[in-house]
Amino acid sequence: MNAFRRLVLAALLVASLVAPTLAFLPSAPNASAYGGIEVTLQHPEFAGLNETVECVMTISGGPAQPGGNYSYGATIIGKNTSGSSINPASGPSQQSGVFKLNITMPEEAPQTIKIRINATSTSATGTTSDTLQRDFEIKVVVPVVMKATVVNTGPVPVSNVTARFFADGTLLSTQTFNVSANGTQKLSYSWTFLKIKNGKHVLTITVDDPNNIVEFTDGNNVISRDIWIGKQSNVAGAVLSGGVVVLAVLVFLMWVQKPKRKSKSKSKK
Repeated sequence: MNAFRRLVLAALLVASLVAPTLAFLPSAPNASAYGGIEVTLQHPEFAGLNETVECVMTISGGPAQPGGNYSYGATIIGKNTSGSSINPASGPSQQSGVFKLNITMPEEAPQTIKIRINATSTSATGTTSDTLQRDFEIKVVVPVVMKATVVNTGPVPVSNVTARFFADGTLLSTQTFNVSANGTQKLSYSWTFLKIKNGKHVLTITVDDPNNIVEFTDGNNVISRDIWIGKQSNVAGAVLSGGVVVLAVLVFLMWVQKPKRKSKSKSKK
């Protein structure tokens, strides 16, 4: 009987020693132990047709935390996606979950496209993975394209010339470029917007060259054009061209007609 009691006490003692140890052992990983996957995309609200914009996507959460990897696949959905692309359209696995995407808008506007992201979060061991699909919208609009041809009239190349693009006195973009000796350089900027006020708008391009060598083909360092917006909420193809002034005027008249003045009614005799 005493031997039996000693055996029972020994068994209880072993159990009491093992139990605290088991309490500190981690549980086996499983999908329910992780938070859900989250996907964010830093992107513009709108962009011009054929315009390429850089976006930053971040994937977090899921079984990839900690020590796992993230990957994705991306597609563009719209009524007409011709000419559009995402580069890269898929991302290799990485721990940071941060990816840079160059997204090119389609050739048709106006429309709203969706950037569909299929994100995957994979555990460090590769045995567990979760996926999440999210859509992000970008409005594709028809821009006002401002163009100019710059001429270097000197016998030496010119570097770091600054061109500035303005609309109604507001600076839209600054570009730095080089021009070879007796060469030319084409400048272009797409002015995009969701809405624009009716009436006259002044588009201006300036060239800042400290050596006074570079100028537009008309001999000036500043070129401006007026456009008129009627009832439409967006301009369809207006072009500002310093090199072909007549063509620019024809394009303005074709797309953006200046409002006609109302004729005065004749008084009755």
